[in-house]
Amino acid sequence: MKKTLIVILLCFCHSVLAYPYRIYTVPEGALVKNILTNEYLGKTPVVVDVSNTEAGSTFGISLFRHENVAIKIFTVMPSAENNFAVSGPDVATMSLPGKAPLNVVNDGNGASVHIELRP
Repeated sequence: MKKTLIVILLCFCHSVLAYPYRIYTVPEGALVKNILTNEYLGKTPVVVDVSNTEAGSTFGISLFRHENVAIKIFTVMPSAENNFAVSGPDVATMSLPGKAPLNVVNDGNGASVHIELRP
C-alpha cells in the first residue's frame, strides 16, 4: 500500500512539472532535438514536454537546406511588470544574424507553435 501511494504521488508530481506542446514547421519533417539532454525527439509535427518553470525548455530544429533554429518555450510568471496576470506559454527563437525564421506563430491556447523555416 505504501509503495503504491509513493508511485501515485511520483506520477502526479511529474505531470505537474511538465506540459505537452506541439511544434509544427513549414516545410514539415524537420528534426527536433532537446538542447539540454541532446535527445532526438522526432520529426515535425512533434509533441514535446515543456518544463513548467520560468526557465522552460529549449529545442533545436534543423532541416536539410534550411537554416537551423533554436526555440525556447517558457512560462511567463506573474509579476508586477505584467500586473500579476497569468498568461500562457511564450516562445523565443534564436538563430544566427540574418537567418531568423520567416514566421513564428505561438498559439498558447492550442499549446502549439508554427515555424516557417528560412531556405
